[in-house]
Amino acid sequence: MIAVLLSPKWRAIGIFFLTFFVYLLTMMPDLGFTDSGELAAAAHVLGIAHPTGYPLYTIIAHVWSLISPFSTVYDLNLLAGIFTAMSIGIFSLILDEILELFDGDRTNKSIISTCIALMFGFGSTVWSQGTALEVYSLQLFLMMLSILYFLKSMKHGGMSRYLLVWSFLIGLSFTNHGTTILLAPAMILGYFANWKQDKFSFSLDALRGLLPLIPWFIIGLLVWVYLPLRSTHYPIVNWGEVHRNWDAFAYHAFGKQYQVWMFNDGTAKENFPKYWNALTDMTSWILLIPMFYGVYASFKRSKILSFFLIALIIGNLVYALNYGIHDIETYFLSGFIPVFIFAALGLHSLLKHKTLLYVLPILPLLNLSLNYAKNDKHDEYAVPSYISLMIDPLPKNSVIISSQWDYLCSGFMYKQIVEKYRPDIIMIEKELLRRTWYPSQLKRQYPFLAKVDAQMNEFLKELQVFEREGPYSPEILQERYENVINAMIDTSLAYRRPVFMTTEVLQSEVNMAKTYAKIPQGLAFRIMYPPPSGLPELPLPLLNTSFDSLINSIQGRSGHLYEGLSTITANQLLNLAQYAWMTGRSQEANEYLNIAEKVQSDNPTLRELRQAILSSPNGPQR
Repeated sequence: MIAVLLSPKWRAIGIFFLTFFVYLLTMMPDLGFTDSGELAAAAHVLGIAHPTGYPLYTIIAHVWSLISPFSTVYDLNLLAGIFTAMSIGIFSLILDEILELFDGDRTNKSIISTCIALMFGFGSTVWSQGTALEVYSLQLFLMMLSILYFLKSMKHGGMSRYLLVWSFLIGLSFTNHGTTILLAPAMILGYFANWKQDKFSFSLDALRGLLPLIPWFIIGLLVWVYLPLRSTHYPIVNWGEVHRNWDAFAYHAFGKQYQVWMFNDGTAKENFPKYWNALTDMTSWILLIPMFYGVYASFKRSKILSFFLIALIIGNLVYALNYGIHDIETYFLSGFIPVFIFAALGLHSLLKHKTLLYVLPILPLLNLSLNYAKNDKHDEYAVPSYISLMIDPLPKNSVIISSQWDYLCSGFMYKQIVEKYRPDIIMIEKELLRRTWYPSQLKRQYPFLAKVDAQMNEFLKELQVFEREGPYSPEILQERYENVINAMIDTSLAYRRPVFMTTEVLQSEVNMAKTYAKIPQGLAFRIMYPPPSGLPELPLPLLNTSFDSLINSIQGRSGHLYEGLSTITANQLLNLAQYAWMTGRSQEANEYLNIAEKVQSDNPTLRELRQAILSSPNGPQR
């Protein structure tokens, strides 16, 4: 038993199974927010996902979905748990490698590496990667492997198989996610150092030593070839159509559209509280003291190791703090790794006795208990529930124009392509129309939209100038964009297809469907020819629909996505209540208000509208 405890490999396997079991208990059973549906659909059809394409994830996820017996989305949620749990097992091996540099009892070192790895795995930001599909679980796994093999190669010294594997892993990691670059400052610093003599060595020999690594690095990068090769076959998910030319590939693979969110004034100030909150959630505050002491202890033993770990933190923060996106927490992951390593070193220096056997297991149990409720997604159906509430009531052959990527468009893409749900519906993602590849993809899927070629060609001329960063006119581009969508509406109605728009489209694009009536129907607005007089009394089909699954999935949960979903749902219910009231159906209006109150009880418009309906001569009696 003691031999197993002291064996790094067996402990890593045990850590994997323990963390995976917890992730499995708390795993999301269906679609999640944002890119979940689109990534699952791309994996299912072996397509091209959103920038940067994530070819490695797509290939692995596709193969896994063929092997695993469950539904595609459940398979990929499961895969996320496997990758994240494997990452925690590997992290324990990294801790073992580093603690070997320090004197002390081997049993204590084993306990420290096990408990710190488990605490890392039960930290909220890491745990969230193990419960729902995303590319970050694979990225965490590749980062951990890269750090492990880099440390092994530096301890070994000279050319070794560890160094060759490391160079291949770095190339491979870039084909999954660009955050691999965050490892570069630390690894460049660590490579040009003599770890055995604990000093820097910027020599020509070290520089020449990179040459044998280049082929292995390039072999890893070759996974990128998947994007243009697969794109030529026009899979139904073919984001960017990257085979068109080098500009299309580079725009997609290098994520040029994200550059507008990088290094803007005020972003770091806005992101730092998010970083601090994520850090304190990960460490439960209790690790901060040993972390700071670990920096001191590390400098006493190995300056190279200390600078390497600090460079990992700085490389992460310089980028992540200056990247202005809502879900920035996952980008801090590579910076949390050295924080926990420093904490392990601090605990090693502070706790020298066998009391470790009784004290340290409290740490992962603390994180497990504090973060369980927040990360327990086993009964969350927010996105699939919302999609059903939105799509089920739509008439046959409807067209719906929306930009609700986080809640609707991405998830519906999966359900329609993979689950064959409502194949009659045409979903037009408003914001994707601002990309040159999307219109041609729409026409291939829906040939009747060729009727808008004249407007589309004019729009694409200006849009191509914009994508190539040429001199374009924002006013002309917006005008032609509006013309395209208005032509799509006209054409759809001419083909007797009911047309719907979600609320945010009508709010942000006032010149779209300007001459039409917009009538709330279900969770969207129906676009109709203006009635001769009065307001048409459309059916209000949601009254017999259960909102329980959606309400149960969002109640008690925090975060902008949950809050956003509850707000847009409640607001549309209030639109329905107001319309029912205006068309003389006060009892129906009151029922919608009751549902809206359950969805979002603190909605500021709810009380005002209820008071207006109650005070109306035709309003329902108390």
